[in-house]
Amino acid sequence: MIKILILIILFFAAVEDIKKMEVGHIYPASILALSFVNFFLKPYILLKFYLLNSLLLFAVLFLFWLLGGIGGGDVKILTALSFYSGFKIWDILLFSSVVFLLYSLILRKFKTKLPFMPALFVGTIISFFVNF
Repeated sequence: MIKILILIILFFAAVEDIKKMEVGHIYPASILALSFVNFFLKPYILLKFYLLNSLLLFAVLFLFWLLGGIGGGDVKILTALSFYSGFKIWDILLFSSVVFLLYSLILRKFKTKLPFMPALFVGTIISFFVNF
């Protein structure tokens, strides 16, 4: 059930990113709140590993943000999503990057800046429902 809620949040974040090229603070906050609910529902999850993974992901994405390669909203949402998905966030990031690469090759002719959130939404769907 939490997966579905996260996907709904990501969908609305993607729509907002397409319209405004920015993402509101409510989306990462909502994903983070659902992540903490997940910790209480699954007591076998070790919070310290999720925290370390999230810090590592944030550090990598922050460098990309400093270089202008990714937006701040994308960094916040991916970091919040890593609290829910744990090490699977790296799969989500990989799938999202491939989706972004594919649609940027098509749409780059029309726009100079493209939103990453739609690719993140599709990459998350792939990661959540396809087991490799």
